[in-house]
Amino acid sequence: MDPIIEMLRDENNAIEQLTAKREELKRRLEEHRSGNISAEEFEKLSAERKEIDKELSLRTKRRDELTAAAEKNKNQGEGRGTYMFDNKDLRSIDILRYDMYAPENAAIRKAFEERAAAFSKEKRMKISAGEIKAVMDGNKRSILSTSSGIAKPTRVGGIENPLNQVITIVDQVDTVDMQGAGAYKISFVKTVSVASEKEEGKAQTESSPTYGTVTISPKNIAVTSYISREVEKTTPLNYLEKVTQTSMDALKVKLAQEIVTAIKTGTDDDSAAMYQTLEASAANGMLSGTAGAINEKTLRQIVMNYGGDANIYGNAVLYLNKNDLIAFGDVRGTSEKRAVYEITPNGDNPNIGIIKDGGLSVPYCIVPTLTAHNGTKQTTSAVQTMIYGSPLNFEEAIFGDFGVQVSSEYKFAEGLLTVMGEVMAGGSVKVKNGFLVVTIPKTAA
Repeated sequence: MDPIIEMLRDENNAIEQLTAKREELKRRLEEHRSGNISAEEFEKLSAERKEIDKELSLRTKRRDELTAAAEKNKNQGEGRGTYMFDNKDLRSIDILRYDMYAPENAAIRKAFEERAAAFSKEKRMKISAGEIKAVMDGNKRSILSTSSGIAKPTRVGGIENPLNQVITIVDQVDTVDMQGAGAYKISFVKTVSVASEKEEGKAQTESSPTYGTVTISPKNIAVTSYISREVEKTTPLNYLEKVTQTSMDALKVKLAQEIVTAIKTGTDDDSAAMYQTLEASAANGMLSGTAGAINEKTLRQIVMNYGGDANIYGNAVLYLNKNDLIAFGDVRGTSEKRAVYEITPNGDNPNIGIIKDGGLSVPYCIVPTLTAHNGTKQTTSAVQTMIYGSPLNFEEAIFGDFGVQVSSEYKFAEGLLTVMGEVMAGGSVKVKNGFLVVTIPKTAA
């Protein structure tokens, strides 16, 4: 999300709360006329209202400025916004057409060159939590490693990147910068209040919402990757870019594994599961004999079981193993033998796409760390397979900088540099039943 839009949303929420508080104070001040409050309390409430009026004025002005800035960015194109480099704002830079060697960008170019020169000499650097957040948010306009302003290295021999290593689920979840915090607690609504009939002369049946909390604690995540030693011979900027890209790719692969595990095992602070379970059975067609199965009912069963009895949640994604995606494509009708599901991969990133079942269209995302549902046999323990839910129901917190260090000793004979990274991060489902986990039940005792 554009940082300006995010700040504008926060200002509008604050203004709404202040307005409601001011109206409540106005109501209580009017009670002074009927003698219901003392003169002392009247003065206290009046002073409080003046402070609220002052804050409302400042926030309203701030909101108008942000609105104007958002409109300006919209008119200038999607590529404009606020970005971070070394914890400094880079405002109104057209990243899509960014030219690091343009005269007006001399200060930015100098900052990049200084950082690259220091890294080339010291073999270590830190990537700020803000930069990590920009990359994990899927912000392809981030200056970090995708900007056209950073010269890409000339191709060198020694090692090539593997195909489609990065798992897209990392780019889809909600990411927050919690640098400096020891832990992160999120409140959520467990159950909502229910209206009831009011009978004259009787107290209305009380129905209050219930709340819960989930705590995200940091854990040390370390990653290791390798690049050709030949990149050391390129310019410091090229060297910095290649190491940064390699280390961030490795980090995203590891975080994807952590996210999947946290979804399948996530609990709140009361140890209650934060996910729903859809158990495969012969009745719903997701169990054939003693093995998981994907048939013409599977997609509808998953989508329609996500949510409560009175609703179906939207903006959800089906996370599945590649073998299950193949199995969806293999499902055929009984008479004409036509494909039941239409699978359309995304042109830019085939790891994601759309599965269609008639009028039902469901986004999918391949996650190799998930167990394939189709063909997996029952065991003495339940087996979790596909996951369905809104990725924004998961929050990944970055608790500090991402330290990166390069060594030429470990893989010296192979002509490789070892890139080691380390960061404190943690994540959790933040909405009750925010994900549905398809499960093959254990065998009967």
